Amino acid sequence: MGSAALQFELLREIFDLARAQRASLEADDIDRVMDLMSERETLLERLTRLAEAHAEFPENVVVFPRAVDVMQQDAIALDTVIRGILEHDRQNEALLQEKMAQIREELPRVRQAFRAANAYRSPDVAPAYVNRQS
Repeated sequence: MGSAALQFELLREIFDLARAQRASLEADDIDRVMDLMSERETLLERLTRLAEAHAEFPENVVVFPRAVDVMQQDAIALDTVIRGILEHDRQNEALLQEKMAQIREELPRVRQAFRAANAYRSPDVAPAYVNRQS
C-alpha cells in the first residue's frame, strides 16, 4: 500500500472517529468521547510519522509528470477527507459548547435545590455527600 493510500486510510479512520464523537456527544456519553479522542491521538501520531517519512523526495530523484498527476490527485483526496474531519470537529465543538452552556445554566438550580434540601434536614442527621467518582 502506498504512502498516500495509507494516509487516506488513517484519515478515514479519524473521520469515522469524529462522527462517532458526534454521536457520543449527542448521547451525553462523555467517557466515550474521551476514549475516542485518545484513539484519534494515536492515529494522528501514526499519520505524523508517516508524513514525516515521506515528506520530500531527495535531490537526486526526478519525479515523472505522470507521478506528479497521481500525487496531485492523492493530495486532493487527502484534502477532501481532512476538510470533512475539520467540519465534524467544528460541529462537535459547537455541540460541546452548547452542552456546557446548558450545564452552566443548570448549576445554580442544583445548588439552590441542594441548599433547600439541607434546610429541611434535621440537625442531628449527618450530611450526605455526593460521590464525584460515579
